[in-house]
Amino acid sequence: MRKLKKPKHLQKIVCFVLLAAIFITVPCMLAASKRNKKIAAEAAKTVITVWQIDSFEGGKGSRADFLQKLGNDFSKTNGCYISVKSLSAEAARLNLGNGIEPDIISYGAGIDGFENYIDGYSVWCNGGYCLLSVDENADFNDVTAENTVINEGKENLALLAAAVCGLRDADSLKSTAAYVKLINGNYKYLLGTQRDVFRLKTRGVGFKVKPITEFNDLYQLLSVTRHGKRTGYSPRFAQYVCTRRSEVNKIGMLTDTVGLYDDEMREMEGQKYDMKLSFPINAETRRSLENAMSTGDINILKNLLK
Repeated sequence: MRKLKKPKHLQKIVCFVLLAAIFITVPCMLAASKRNKKIAAEAAKTVITVWQIDSFEGGKGSRADFLQKLGNDFSKTNGCYISVKSLSAEAARLNLGNGIEPDIISYGAGIDGFENYIDGYSVWCNGGYCLLSVDENADFNDVTAENTVINEGKENLALLAAAVCGLRDADSLKSTAAYVKLINGNYKYLLGTQRDVFRLKTRGVGFKVKPITEFNDLYQLLSVTRHGKRTGYSPRFAQYVCTRRSEVNKIGMLTDTVGLYDDEMREMEGQKYDMKLSFPINAETRRSLENAMSTGDINILKNLLK
């Protein structure tokens, strides 16, 4: 019996289909393999947790958002993710007491409770105290406790700054209330910070500013924790943040350099302070500072900060 032969054109079609399937399938398999490897690599990246504690008012915007942006930039060239979380000093201390520890903490110099968890520190930005007036004839020669109101701030030592300026007996109010009293003419002067400069700028009123150079505790510190030392990414990111300090004008803050501003904030740049609190403290030091603030004993302050 004669065997049936397949038409030659049919054989060509089958070969073409098989070759086409190979040419389509193999690249797809390779691409899928690359995607899977990329996903696995992304999943394997270390997550570095950063706590941002706003213990004093900033300038404008969010310090947490600023750090997160830097973290996103850092992650592009490093095998890690940076996750920034904003929380209060009280919440941070509570978490630490419960064994929850971040890799890095960004916090105000006047805040205690972290000294046993950190490994060194650096200052990545700072603010400053100042006297402000919306009186165009103000020359700051007539500043008294009677015509000045103090922005008492958050957890910073604003009343201590007032004491060293001879304004211990001036009225003190919450930040917004103090600012409104100045605007309404209830007081000629406001002892405030860089935050009040931006409040007045936003208001669009003319004003004068005079930096207070006797004392400053408005320093934002950055510390790697003992937990964060487990990986080299934490100290590297801390160093990276310090290399970007020239950008802190985006959040209305200062550094130890000048040239970040060309407006009223320029008056706040490059100041040298007689006394400053720019280092981590413990609870005992905090109590001593608060005692100096309540009694007006400047000698205690000088001994603590010498």
